[in-house]
Amino acid sequence: MALTTHHFNLDPAQTTIAALGLLDRQLTLGGIPARYSELNFTGGLGDVINVNRESRGIPVTAAGITAPIQNPIKGDKDRLAASSDRPLPSDPRLAPQGFIRESRFPVQLSTLAQNATTLSMEQVAFDLRQFGSQVLSKLTRGFAEYFDDTTADFIKNNITRAGLSAAAKKAVGGDVAVTIPAADGTAENMKTRALGLRTALVDARMAMNLANVPVSERYLIAGPEVEAILLKDPEFVAVDYSGDTNALRRAIVGRIYGFDIVIHNSFGLEAYLFHKSAMILVSACPAIPMGAVNGSIQNINGIATRMLVDYDYAKKADTIGLDTMYGLSTVKEDPDYSVRGVGIGESFVRGLKIAITEKPAGAGS
Repeated sequence: MALTTHHFNLDPAQTTIAALGLLDRQLTLGGIPARYSELNFTGGLGDVINVNRESRGIPVTAAGITAPIQNPIKGDKDRLAASSDRPLPSDPRLAPQGFIRESRFPVQLSTLAQNATTLSMEQVAFDLRQFGSQVLSKLTRGFAEYFDDTTADFIKNNITRAGLSAAAKKAVGGDVAVTIPAADGTAENMKTRALGLRTALVDARMAMNLANVPVSERYLIAGPEVEAILLKDPEFVAVDYSGDTNALRRAIVGRIYGFDIVIHNSFGLEAYLFHKSAMILVSACPAIPMGAVNGSIQNINGIATRMLVDYDYAKKADTIGLDTMYGLSTVKEDPDYSVRGVGIGESFVRGLKIAITEKPAGAGS
């Protein structure tokens, strides 16, 4: 009598790659931060990984002639000087010796994120037909929701210029505050509310520009209340979604002043503006334990994840789980960073917060 065999032939490496691919497509807010991962990490939870901070541009100098070129015939502007009439350069023309200075900053692996599912022998034998849709997508969906909520909390607690000195705020701007009238449903009220918010966004854009934050990949993260104000604004034009299957793109309701608008229910009447490089998600995987039946560690698009397959003898069931160690951090500037001669130092300037306050109807200005 032939042995009964399992109708799933799972390759842990390929399954982990598939899981990470699913996770990457399911992320919305969690897909925004820059990523850095290590597969061969030998430390543990609570350890620190040092991440390189991108160097700024190498300065350029310009060299010109050091003395006027004389024409053979004085006053003749139509004849060029002969080579023998050209003065020898007296100033050096050596290119400046720049240096790529990628300073490093620490990110702590503060959290072990994990989930797992138990598959009984009856489920494996009779109920499961498509492992990807029935099991794997559910594990990755849990991770996607977790990272979206975790990123939202991190944004609310860390995307702010409150820590800048007074001199730095004067040079590059700080957080923005705006007061708008409470909604009363009239057209004029909608315009006034939208105008207040758009004015605050212009001020925030100026603050980002003053700090030399790149103009591409800028995000405006807000809640449904802010979305409603913008969508009621006659000046606002929504994004055309046709042909777009990107998960993050599905969360983008439009663009305003160079910012992609992403709406998430974790936020209320508030807005956060930042560049993609303002935050970094660092991930690393623990080693595969000696007692595991099987396992794999993979890295897809900067997310390191471990899959473990084990067997529970007490329940006669398979256990399949995903986990990763990670840390989130804001990205500050180099210690010697300055704007318009004002030293900013190792401070956070790649994002800021807009605080929105509603003024009750009939209240003074």
